[in-house]
Amino acid sequence: MPPAETARLERRGLALWRRGALRAAAIGKGPTRSREPAIRGDWVRWIDPAAASRGEERLLARIERLRRGLNARLLLGAFELELHWALYPPGARYARHLDRPRGSDARVVSLVTYLNRDWRGGDGGTLRLYLEDGRTRDVEPCGGTLVAFASDRFEHEVLPARRERLAVTGWLRRRA
Repeated sequence: MPPAETARLERRGLALWRRGALRAAAIGKGPTRSREPAIRGDWVRWIDPAAASRGEERLLARIERLRRGLNARLLLGAFELELHWALYPPGARYARHLDRPRGSDARVVSLVTYLNRDWRGGDGGTLRLYLEDGRTRDVEPCGGTLVAFASDRFEHEVLPARRERLAVTGWLRRRA
């Protein structure tokens, strides 16, 4: 993503965070839903396409082009998009997990668009992907980078951040 577009989205996400518009993320569903900061310490806000800001609209359009391209080349059957802001305050992490909830095959591709300018390796917040051959692949959350991976195949975690780490995260989904 171009630096100016990344910076606009970063300003928007940080403004949402500072005015208290993000909520502590939880794990589980229904009666088992709970806040577990030792497992998941990020703060989130879902993006409603009908009420999206101009920057969010541009990001949605970029991801829509990606969705169409992936569907054409890989026949994924992904027709829906679910996105949210995700901010990790210093010390926050997300333990190893798979993005496919039990009993659902709706999530096809996991997406992370990083919005962190001037990120350095010592800032933490690295995305660690667990590959099928037992190796790992680390991705630094550098602004303008988009990471996409199969939701059902790659366990991953977010290592503890040492400064605020901001991204727009979500999934390309099959229709329910």
